Amino acid sequence: MCVIGNGAPLYIKAFREDTGYSGKLFTDPSLKTYEVLNLKRSVGSLFGFKSLKEGIRAAVSGYVQTSIQGDTLQQGGAVIAGPGDVLHYSYRNSEAGDNPPVPEMLKACEQ
Repeated sequence: MCVIGNGAPLYIKAFREDTGYSGKLFTDPSLKTYEVLNLKRSVGSLFGFKSLKEGIRAAVSGYVQTSIQGDTLQQGGAVIAGPGDVLHYSYRNSEAGDNPPVPEMLKACEQ
């Protein structure tokens, strides 16, 4: 498993500290990986109902976003592939706050 972000390499250390993630971690500020995976990038994806709802939920939980790392307009997703050229799972975030269902991803990992 690996994570590919789009921020500058200098943010990797802080990401690890904030999330506790110790696995493979790469960054692609050029957004080529996101383009190849056809992940959404638009102003409209920042202002949907889900992004508003998730922003309120985070604020109520005490989380306040203080900075943005990487391309604000770029939405993410999840891909589970391999071994080889087999695609087991693909999810493209539709807007900010949209995340793939963890049970679906875990099920795909069992294949």
